[in-house]
Amino acid sequence: MLAAAAIAGLYCWLIARHLRKTAAVDGPQGRLARAERAAADRLLAGDLDRAGYRAEMETLAALDAVERPLVVPLPEV
Repeated sequence: MLAAAAIAGLYCWLIARHLRKTAAVDGPQGRLARAERAAADRLLAGDLDRAGYRAEMETLAALDAVERPLVVPLPEV
């Protein structure tokens, strides 16, 4: 159980570190990165539980899908 908690903490720390590096990006991507960073910080501070964090990430993913839809190229024939 202790190992799982340590791994989860390390994972959250790595996410927060990555989000801090991407916070300087401008535009919609930067806004989403700042929102992700804020959610990760709140999770690490204990102000947000896992379900709330997951819900916020789902909302941000939906916004990202609207603002920057994924375009898959057609296969070559």
